Amino acid sequence: MKETTLLKIALICSLTGLFVLYFISAKIDVKDYKPNLLNRNIGEDVKLKGVVTKISDAGNVVFSQQNPMTVVLFTDDDINLKNGDDVEVIGEVQEYRGKNEIIAQKIRVIK
Repeated sequence: MKETTLLKIALICSLTGLFVLYFISAKIDVKDYKPNLLNRNIGEDVKLKGVVTKISDAGNVVFSQQNPMTVVLFTDDDINLKNGDDVEVIGEVQEYRGKNEIIAQKIRVIK
């Protein structure tokens, strides 16, 4: 085969793959987290909305919903959160010292 033919085939396959990935990713959704369902969501990715009530120097962000929930964010960057901010957290539920906490992958302030 000629190089131009192979290039055209590779380009068509790449573009088709990108379109398929785009449509698949649009259908992926993270479950909303309910703190009252103890230990059911451990190891799962969840989404939680709430208000920041405390920020510690260790990177922990605690905010309240129905129950206070600890959110841990491991980052070297400064977090631009303050008490009273409405936030949405996406992360994985883990158990630490007998309590559930969320290891945050993404925290965004809701306006």
